[in-house]
Order: sequence, then C-alpha cells, then structure tokens
Amino acid sequence: MSPRRAAVLRAHGHAPPLTLREHLVAATEQLLEHRSVGDLTTRAIAHHAGVSDGVLYNHFTDKADLLMAAMVRRFGRLVERLEAAAPVPGEGTIVANVQSYGRALSEVESDALLHGAALLSHPPLLRRFWTEIHRSPFGIDRLRRPLASYLSEERRLGRVSEGLDVEAAVTVVFGICAMVTLTRRLNPTADPAAIARHLDAALATAVTGIAEAPAGR
Repeated sequence: MSPRRAAVLRAHGHAPPLTLREHLVAATEQLLEHRSVGDLTTRAIAHHAGVSDGVLYNHFTDKADLLMAAMVRRFGRLVERLEAAAPVPGEGTIVANVQSYGRALSEVESDALLHGAALLSHPPLLRRFWTEIHRSPFGIDRLRRPLASYLSEERRLGRVSEGLDVEAAVTVVFGICAMVTLTRRLNPTADPAAIARHLDAALATAVTGIAEAPAGR
C-alpha cells in the first residue's frame, strides 16, 4: 500500500482497518444517506473519500460498479436493522409490537423508495440491483422472515388467533407501511407526526380487525 493510500485510510479512522476498495464503498454509502444515486458523481465520491478521481477506476470497472457495491452494502445494513427491530414473542402487546416493527419497516422502505426512484432512470443499474437483492443472502423472504417468525411464535403461544394466516398478515403490514412511506416521500410538506400517528392507527386496525365483533364476544 502506498503512503498516500495508507494516509487516507488512517485519516478516516476505520476500525478494523479497511482496504482502499472497502473504504471507497463505505464513502459512497455515506453519501447515499443524503443523496440519490442520480446525484452522485465520481468527483463527489472521490472528494468525500479523500482520493483522486482516477483511484476509483483502479478498483471498480466504472461508477455503476462502485454504486452497486455501495447500494448492496447499504441494503444489507438496512436488512440487519430491520431484523434487529423484530419484537420478542410473549412480551408487550401484539399491537404495540407490530407498530414498533412497522415503524422500522417504514424507514427501510423509505430508504429503498428514495434510491429505487432514482434507479428508474438507469434501467440497467435497476435490473442489476434488483437481481442482487433477490439473491442469497438477501431476498424477499429475508425481509419478511422477522415478522413472520414473530407472528408464528405468538400464534403458538396463543396470543393471536390459531387460524391466523401469517403470510397474509405479513403482506398486510408490508402494504400499510409501503403506502404510508409513499405518502411521506411524495408529499414533503406532510406533517411527520401526523404520518406517524396514521401508521400506528393503520397497523392497530390491521391487528385488531375491521368488522365489529359479534354480540357476546
């Protein structure tokens, strides 16, 4: 490793230390926190990483190659965050647990929507990203698994209906979160607090049901 490359990595204080390639991916991922894919230039990435523009091409075929690595890494971190938000079966209430998980899911969907919308203008990159996130170790099943596992265990414990269709329930929760996330993204003037309350109310309705209970129940 050249002295200049070593200095760049030391300056960013990574622990454990990253290779320069990993550093470039991490720097690009940091930019994706606040900027969409379409807004990123190689110059902006290189400046943020503390390297010259040409260094990027020593480790990646092109900008798309670097963006893909960063987006897949970011997606992996989002999935891990969602898994960490999974409620503990038998603790708290079903409504509160699903609401808490739904908030975390909405944040993940919001991030995915931001970058997914930008990818619509880059069809080859969109197809590549779609392929990458639907292969192991990711895939739609991994996104659904935390909530499905939680509800299945609550059903075993008798805290939800024995006849609950877990997969259908997961789809309903994902759909609610997606609709609320879409509202948040498409209406920047919307009141965040009001949106949060609406999300909680919608998830509570999904858990408790819509139809009025029969007399005597």
